[in-house]
Amino acid sequence: GENNNEEDLYGEINCDTTNITWDSKISKIFQDNCVECHNSQFNYFGIRHDTYEEELKVIQSGRLRGAVNHSIGFIPMPFNRAKLPACELQLINLWLDHGFPEN
Repeated sequence: GENNNEEDLYGEINCDTTNITWDSKISKIFQDNCVECHNSQFNYFGIRHDTYEEELKVIQSGRLRGAVNHSIGFIPMPFNRAKLPACELQLINLWLDHGFPEN
């Protein structure tokens, strides 16, 4: 459409939204951006992003979508950093919308 900003265009053109599963795409996003502060040894508020089982707990708490999208009322994640890139956010949101499949 003609009202797209750069982020929308970037997301549409370069973002591969096929086969979005924990194993295929999502775990790597969390590995690269979240696991340094949310793992088995070191985990703020008991939140972990290092395994699918632990991720399910975060999803069930209702905190994941709000935090990564920097929604009002949530602690924006990654902490003290910019939002994740548009494509990565799109992948996480679509993954949540589709029932967060593991593989």
